[in-house]
Amino acid sequence: MASFQERLNEALSNSGLTQSELGRRAHIDRTVISGYIHGKYKAKQVNLYNLAKVLNVDEGWLMGVSDKKERRHPEEDFENTNKENGDITDKDIDHYFNGLRSYKGLEISDEQKEFMRNSIKSFLESQRAMNNKQNKKK
Repeated sequence: MASFQERLNEALSNSGLTQSELGRRAHIDRTVISGYIHGKYKAKQVNLYNLAKVLNVDEGWLMGVSDKKERRHPEEDFENTNKENGDITDKDIDHYFNGLRSYKGLEISDEQKEFMRNSIKSFLESQRAMNNKQNKKK
């Protein structure tokens, strides 16, 4: 199977982007991109995710551990959504927060993900309770 370096070069070539543009879009310094291209080192997880996202390839493929090159589309992220009424489920919320890696270059810890996940669920539950209360008054 091809290496990270080979796959990055292939994806970059196919994208039509320059190393500088890839770095700008992925929020990675141009010199770091050059180091990846020349095989000096491999990307950390957050950088790997950003590279794959910008190059529109699967992270596993880019790492050289998968043959599946196509990136999953965002609409597939909410496969647990209740299709009848469009509601998201607890599984959708969990899936979304489990997928978070960073915000503006700052890594998000598992504890922060858990806090955000629970905050969103609590907020949505309180909104539903408030709506139910208002509907009963009508």
